[in-house]
Amino acid sequence: MDLFFYSLLTLLHLLKVVCAGTHSLWYFVTLTTGPSPFPELVIVGMVDDVPVEYYDSVDRMVTPRQHRDKEEGDKADATLKRKAIARTTHSLKNRLHHMMENFNHSVRLHTYQRIAGCELDDDGTERFQTKDSYNGMDVLFYDVQDCTWSSLFPEMWKDFWLIESKKGIHDQFYQTTCIRALKSYLHQERSVLKRRVSPRIRVFQKQVGGAGGVEVTCLATGFYPRHIELTLKRDNQPVPEQKLIGGDILPNGDGTYQLRMSLSVSAEELREGHRYTCSVRHVSMDNKLDIAWDSQPESAQRQISGASITATVLLFITVIIIIIKKKKSKVPECSRSGKNKEEMERIDAAEGVVKDAEEHLEMERQGD
Repeated sequence: MDLFFYSLLTLLHLLKVVCAGTHSLWYFVTLTTGPSPFPELVIVGMVDDVPVEYYDSVDRMVTPRQHRDKEEGDKADATLKRKAIARTTHSLKNRLHHMMENFNHSVRLHTYQRIAGCELDDDGTERFQTKDSYNGMDVLFYDVQDCTWSSLFPEMWKDFWLIESKKGIHDQFYQTTCIRALKSYLHQERSVLKRRVSPRIRVFQKQVGGAGGVEVTCLATGFYPRHIELTLKRDNQPVPEQKLIGGDILPNGDGTYQLRMSLSVSAEELREGHRYTCSVRHVSMDNKLDIAWDSQPESAQRQISGASITATVLLFITVIIIIIKKKKSKVPECSRSGKNKEEMERIDAAEGVVKDAEEHLEMERQGD
């Protein structure tokens, strides 16, 4: 299945990021030719980030994600899907053949892929889009604004008359059918597709290399839907993207997503005391969330804090001992009583506390 998932990821990179408040239905189609253990044709339907349909040329059956409530239009929709699959298969095979001729490619493993689908905004705005790629290269686009096709390869225009004749089909048939199917899925899967889960945000650092530098990481995890705005700032200024590590949204095992961005900070920059902030916006949150981190090393902070507390305790105990010893010096040697003996025991105990505190401070310093 590695080739199939690689092909799916290739198609995903062709898509624009959908804004919050928008739902989409996309069909990812992969046609493979040449020696391969995979089905010749694979189609995956996805609403937002959730797979809802699967078809391959071996089983020749459209398999839904789960059982859907029966509707009057189910049989008609099934017939339309079979016809659309047959037309898509024929079209993609022709275009794959044209591209192999254009590049003089022999019969080995090649792929022709298509993304076709629609988007529906919360305000009712509808969009339809389709793109084709050959072996991972973009080859054909449909501009929904101008209702025109464009190609990067002249060979694609062998069936230009066929492409032009399908303009009305895309506008009046495929887009209408796609939007209707999307609305149906949003109703059937509303508990999954319309849920909102807020991200958990962390800013942390870890040592890198031996020069005293660190890597500052901004992590947002556990959020849904997947669209999120995450910015790493230094002294309230966004860090340039080319300096950041990561930045890809990845799935968690529970259906939520995570995104992390990291920045390498040198030892010199640490000494300058910059302030780093992770700024996050997500549809599940009413306002932007900022989490800050100061570039003073944590170990130094702990050492300073621990030393300060211990020194304060030592000073307090020392003052007590001095006071007790002064009182003791006023009592004549010859007139010691049982009360004097108790005072001496208290002094010995206080001196023992001081010794223990000093040993504790020394252990903290060695540990740091």
